Amino acid sequence: MANLFNRERRRFEAFIRQHRPSLLGLARRLSARSSLEAEDLVQETFERAMQEFESLKDRTDAAAAAWLCTTMTNRFLDYCRRQRTESRGMPHLALVQEGVAQAEAQENWELVSTEEFQKAVERLKPHLRDAYRLHAEGKRYNAIAEHFNVPVGTVGSWLTLARRDLKDLLLPQVAVAREQGATSS
Repeated sequence: MANLFNRERRRFEAFIRQHRPSLLGLARRLSARSSLEAEDLVQETFERAMQEFESLKDRTDAAAAAWLCTTMTNRFLDYCRRQRTESRGMPHLALVQEGVAQAEAQENWELVSTEEFQKAVERLKPHLRDAYRLHAEGKRYNAIAEHFNVPVGTVGSWLTLARRDLKDLLLPQVAVAREQGATSS
């Protein structure tokens, strides 16, 4: 059973290596004028491909590439529709979201010291911490994946988990700092 799983995993990793460059190029073209990150779009497409891999692995390379491109384009269009619906349905939503994001950045995260942030990074699971540090140093998903010998999608997942864990670790400190700032005013 483990051999079957490992063989399928290797086939999927080879599938990713084969199709990732062209998908990334398409993702960059699609997301050039949006706030959507090309890497995120590629990762979401491969997550969907993983679910459908049983049928994809028997297709020709051209058919699999067509499926991937169609799936990515549909994911991107869904994102655009969602953005359009939000902006039409609530014209002031963008202003409110922008204001909240700016307030959060200015009022909350500025309260976290570099030392507190470094301590939070140290508390991450080792693989998340190492991937996060490499990404913070400017390494791209591909380079991090090669460093750990894992698929690029795994790197994206690790970075998402690292950010979530950092937020969970730091939010209580931010709340305390805000309370202390409010009481001293």
